[in-house]
Amino acid sequence: MKRLGEDARRPFGPLRLLALLSLVLAAFVVAGCGSDDDSSSDTTSASTAAATTEAPEETSTESSATPTSSGVQPGRKAQAGYVYAGTAEDTAAAKEAGEADAGDPVDPPKGKKIGVIQLSGQSATSKSIVAAAQEISKMFGYDIEVCDPNFDAQKVPQCATSIAAQNPDVVFSVSQNPGPMGSGVKQVADKGGIWFGTGSQADPSPYINDYGIDGIALSETLDQFMFEQIEKNNPDGDKNVFAITAPTVGIASKNSGEQLKKDVGDAEGYKLIDHNLDLANAVQDTLNTTRQTLEQNPNLSAVWTLCDFCVPLMAQTVKSKQADRKTVVVGQFSSPESIADVRKGNVDGIADYAWALPVWVGMDQALQKWTRDEEVVKDFSVFESYSLPFMEPYVITKDNALESGAAPVYGPDYETYFKTKWAKEYGISAE
Repeated sequence: MKRLGEDARRPFGPLRLLALLSLVLAAFVVAGCGSDDDSSSDTTSASTAAATTEAPEETSTESSATPTSSGVQPGRKAQAGYVYAGTAEDTAAAKEAGEADAGDPVDPPKGKKIGVIQLSGQSATSKSIVAAAQEISKMFGYDIEVCDPNFDAQKVPQCATSIAAQNPDVVFSVSQNPGPMGSGVKQVADKGGIWFGTGSQADPSPYINDYGIDGIALSETLDQFMFEQIEKNNPDGDKNVFAITAPTVGIASKNSGEQLKKDVGDAEGYKLIDHNLDLANAVQDTLNTTRQTLEQNPNLSAVWTLCDFCVPLMAQTVKSKQADRKTVVVGQFSSPESIADVRKGNVDGIADYAWALPVWVGMDQALQKWTRDEEVVKDFSVFESYSLPFMEPYVITKDNALESGAAPVYGPDYETYFKTKWAKEYGISAE
């Protein structure tokens, strides 16, 4: 398998975003994200070989397709509220890379089972990861077990135990630390299962291969965009940046805030007004502090947050104070509400990742282990093992947010890459 050369990225350390932040943030976007289940902690079994299984929507991988006016290639269908919005050239490049990176043909592993422990079936990230696991399970004819603690910390160990009892061959957990999941993590490992962490990076564990983000690159990307927007749209601002952060709830969120401080400090003449979000009263705290800051700083250069549900609240407040908005509004992690505000012009940009990608990478690592006895890469450096620049953050703006519908996903066409690669290696249909 090829490795990135001169385009190699900075390695990520063993950092994590605690589940508390994710729980609080996701809980406030429940209405926008919707739910596909009954919000119970019961494990949902779906044998993808059975006729009763509802398969996820297919995604076209035709490299000859050309983008429509919305920016989506014809035949592309949304999965879990997201749709790949790259160009036909991106898809062609992914297909070429998948063919080049594929190993010698071997028989595909049979009878495997995939387990997924969500953060909540109502969160956009969890939905995206489950949809990816379902798509892959369908391709290989594997069973899939999904457990949803639905933001309830007490149900997290129940989910881990329940999933472990199903004897899964591979497990994906979403923004969950190993400690709260209890003995289920080790039980899976003791039976030969391979566990992958996705979403936000978690506490180190010898039993989990952690492919979650650490927050640094996301902030770097957003900060650069923010300063560019200030120079473009608000050059006469007061050079004050108001940020709603949450440094006490996890290292990844702390990293994001610290990176913002560094970036503001490096920008000549700028000052950071940093507010630690009151998690127990998050909505009102966001509205009140944003309003007060704007009243005290009517020429405020920008508002910034790593809190996904805070973005629309901050945008709403800025709009109410500025009939002709000048203050730049930016945030991290897309949601239906924030994407709608980007399209309306109320938010300048949202920094995001292709959250489903770690599932495809994790399954490829597991497949190579099962069929070629290759060692699984344990951490975020796994993305440097591939010839495409996987898992790099991007910013969704009005120019690339699409006209309507699902939130766009950018970067390499990872589905086409892996479908092409696995078609050559395992004879699995890429359609």
